[in-house]
This record gives sequence, structure tokens and C-alpha cells, in this order.
Amino acid sequence: INILFNMFNEILLCLMIRKKIKNEQVLDFLEKNPDFFVNNPNALEKINFPLKNNTEYDDKSKVVPFKDWIIENLKGVQKNIIENAHHNFLTQQKIHESVIEILRIDNVKDVFVFLKDGLPSKFDLEVINIVTSNKIISRKYSLIYKNEETIKKIYGKKNQLIMDAVDNQLEIFENLNKDIYSNAIYSLGHEFFESSALLVFGSKDKHFLNNKAYDFILFFSNIVQEKLKQFSNE
Repeated sequence: INILFNMFNEILLCLMIRKKIKNEQVLDFLEKNPDFFVNNPNALEKINFPLKNNTEYDDKSKVVPFKDWIIENLKGVQKNIIENAHHNFLTQQKIHESVIEILRIDNVKDVFVFLKDGLPSKFDLEVINIVTSNKIISRKYSLIYKNEETIKKIYGKKNQLIMDAVDNQLEIFENLNKDIYSNAIYSLGHEFFESSALLVFGSKDKHFLNNKAYDFILFFSNIVQEKLKQFSNE
């Protein structure tokens, strides 16, 4: 879809330059003739397109035929696919290693220490922690305390995972002295904390804005929840 959208824009640009007609005239013609290029596919062979890395079209811009322009754009798409696959592979590997480690822990204190101190650097994050309205548990294990009202604004339903830019109005990370730009938030069950609680992952960049590795983070969060259930009677 993006390729076709970009292609349409490039066609308009080339038509305006070649025919010296106004943008409105080109738009008006194509809107009234939506099947123009379907009925006249050879027209594309007569149009040159500026390469993608040229930000503005001018007399010095390198232009290529339609076929080469399509190939060049597909290369960019393929590169993104490969980069995402590589990122997911590395994340999956780290998740599996972390799951094995957390399953070996036999006391709740070490679980929290592992989450807060051991994992952030492994995943190139600024913070991994738990937000709870239980003051006693929060103080005992150095978790993030927020009142129940604030947590309910985020909680949604059990096992929910959201990945988005940080909502600074909620002030989840305000006392950590770290600049958090994006976060992943998982809604934990009530078994251990006896109230709504959140497992939060915070990044200083746009790490969580494109849903990369969503399924892996959800899987790991579920493991943390099941691990905490083991200690719910302590």
C-alpha cells in the first residue's frame, strides 16, 4: 500500500514537471479517470521517477524508469523485513534465556531483583519494574508505588499488553531520574499483590512504538505472572 501511495505521488510529480501543468489539473484528471494507468499501462514506461533518496526533485536529480524505481523501493521494503526479522530473532533468544533464569529462582525477592537489576541492560532498556498500589510490598521490594486510581487508568483487563509512547501525565517513571520515551505495560493478575499491578518496560527511545517483538514480550510477561503466583501465599 505504501509503495503504491508513493508511486502515485511520484507519478503526479513527474507529470507536472513534464507537462508543465498545475497540481490541481493533474489531480482533477486522475480523479475523473481512476483507471487511467490500468487502461494505459504503457504510459508508465514513458515516465521517469526520482530515486527515493532524493528529497526534492530538480534538474540535478537522478531519475530512473518506472521498472527500476519499483525495484529500488522494493529493496527498501526487503531491508526493513530483514532488520525486523533479525531484531525478533535476537529478542527471542534473550527471552528464552531470561525465562530459563527466572524459572530457576526459588524466592520472590530474587525474582524482583532479577527483573529490576538484571534484565534492563540485557534488553537495552532503561527500566523494568512493577507498579503496585500495595505500599507494603512496594517498600519491601523497591517497586514503583502508584495509587489504585492511577493504575486503573492503565490496567484495562488482566493479561493486557500495550506498547506506546509514555503518558507523562500518569507519572509512572517520575521518581526514577531517567528519561523514558516509550513503554510496554502488562496488566498482572491480583494473585500476588491482591490488587491491580503492572509490569512495565521503559525505553529512552522509540523502542515500543512499532510493536516489534510484541508476542515475545507478552510471552515473557505471562511467565513472570505465573512465577509470582508461586509466591502468592508467602
